[in-house]
Amino acid sequence: MEHEDETRDVDEMEERSEQVGERIEEARDDWDAKQHDPAVPGAQPEPGEEEESLPGVAADEERVAEEGGP
Repeated sequence: MEHEDETRDVDEMEERSEQVGERIEEARDDWDAKQHDPAVPGAQPEPGEEEESLPGVAADEERVAEEGGP
């Protein structure tokens, strides 16, 4: 009985993980669309202002390897 509960919990966690991944992807797509729409105030950086980047995010593999990534 306990094994069945654990299996059900694992299945539920996997399903929720997939749902969260889908929501992240939707939010990312929405933000990308807003950044390219000049009618959306605040989505584009101010003139002369650089976009902030996060190490390893959207970086090519060579750069990640140089920074000590996987």
